[in-house]
Amino acid sequence: MREMRKSGRVYTRCHVVTKVLKHDDPAHRYGPPRYGLTSDFSAGGMRLVLGEDLPPDATVELVIVLENPPAIFQHFGRIRWCKPSADQQKRFVGVEFTATSPAVMEAWLRMLADRYPNTISKRSPQFAKDADSIW
Repeated sequence: MREMRKSGRVYTRCHVVTKVLKHDDPAHRYGPPRYGLTSDFSAGGMRLVLGEDLPPDATVELVIVLENPPAIFQHFGRIRWCKPSADQQKRFVGVEFTATSPAVMEAWLRMLADRYPNTISKRSPQFAKDADSIW
């Protein structure tokens, strides 16, 4: 599979609450929140570990809880793919951030640069584009 990510991944476990906001299939819209963990995340999205599939192309709200130091981020995105784990007990879900507010995205990118400096360069064109040159 070709790597589409423009910045590095952070492999860490954080708690995530996911809620489907919009999908063509009414059975998937506005359902209960799903609780899971991150498998990895980057400047533009994340891979989640959930107990069930989420429909591709669904619009979702994500609340990510980080520890040490504590921080909470609210992102909005689109489900890009969903795959079962090797043991078929969990689902890996790829989410692309699509409608996160500029202030939250700025804080997210700053957090990545501060906590995980090897994932994104403060001088990279991608960082300047995404963060609107916050440095």
